[in-house]
Amino acid sequence: MRERFLTAVCIPAICIALFLCAAPAAAETGWVTEGVSENTTSALGGKISGDSILYLGGAEGIDQSQNRIYLYSILTGDQKIIGSPSVNMTVTGEDISGEYAVWFETPVVDFTLNETSAAPNRVCLYSLRSGSTNVLDTPDTAEWPKIDGDRILLTDDSGDSCNVTVSLHDIATGTSEAVCELPIIDPAGVCFAGGRIAYLRYDGLYLYSLDTGANTTVFRNVFGNESGADVGDYAMGGDYLIYLRHSVNYAGPEKGISDEPYLYRISTGEAKRLDPRTGDFAESSNISSAEEKNLQISSPFTDGERIGWVYSENSPGSTIVLCDPQTRTVETIPLDGLADRIALDGNRMVWVETHFPSFHGELIYAEEHAGTAETAPASAPGFTAGIGIVALMVALVLLAGRRR
Repeated sequence: MRERFLTAVCIPAICIALFLCAAPAAAETGWVTEGVSENTTSALGGKISGDSILYLGGAEGIDQSQNRIYLYSILTGDQKIIGSPSVNMTVTGEDISGEYAVWFETPVVDFTLNETSAAPNRVCLYSLRSGSTNVLDTPDTAEWPKIDGDRILLTDDSGDSCNVTVSLHDIATGTSEAVCELPIIDPAGVCFAGGRIAYLRYDGLYLYSLDTGANTTVFRNVFGNESGADVGDYAMGGDYLIYLRHSVNYAGPEKGISDEPYLYRISTGEAKRLDPRTGDFAESSNISSAEEKNLQISSPFTDGERIGWVYSENSPGSTIVLCDPQTRTVETIPLDGLADRIALDGNRMVWVETHFPSFHGELIYAEEHAGTAETAPASAPGFTAGIGIVALMVALVLLAGRRR
């Protein structure tokens, strides 16, 4: 009889208890981060596309001859140097899209003599598939390549005019051609996506269409005796152009300096101010509080689906704000250090993080995890594990009672 009770009641109870104790608990949605840059180098910027991260690393200080272009594989964790400069040269301007990466080599500035070598620039194209690097047939002064699919945008400001020559290189045919001239004041900051060029000129932020030749004003600078406003950083992807409006007020209650994130929708031509803390669309175009005015806002970014930026409050730490303009969902990612140069691609993101007082930059890779199953640790059993323990105790009590 005792054996029958053990078989019919206690053994199933013990099995259920053990199953419940080991039942997995769903992990919360969040961003899992890891440092991926070499410890011996200071990360200066990075881009991400699919399973690959391209980043620029160099020595701390002004010696740009130590710059190197690194390629990191998310799947394997392996990384290698794919771009090293020639003598008296440096590499910079890294970009990646799909199976291609680009950068350019340019002479190092000798700060002691205030001179620059007359050696030509070289634009390099790297194939992730074949692992080979080719130097493109471009003008000696071509610089700051931007890649989108199988096309590379190049700028050349060596002419005598105030305009910058913009060229397109077709990867499939290996040919380049000049497509337009634009009064670009910051070729390094130009954005290229979807056949459009976002750029700064002396009077504001503009959007140029390669298909139609239309030049659209996104934001026109404001100049006055007591105040002024222009555009700082900006980023473009899909239908979104996100930019930071930099304002200066010299007098009155609004006296001070502030930055505000704005979202410009390319399809509608409408721009809206965003609350820098919450990511919500602001009803007013004016900053609402002194706390908001004191925020330091930087590094706008977008992958065409979501947009974001960084804010800090006079502290060593910072917060990444990530929002979806369609669903109005917003995430905030608090950090111990200061984040900069953020790049987003779906559920993956990279940024350079520094920790005061050091200027050493570490490239951080972050991946968004949602609903993955993990076993709860024994030191902190959840509700399910607790029920399992109770079931096990009941089974043992019943067994002890039958033996008496």
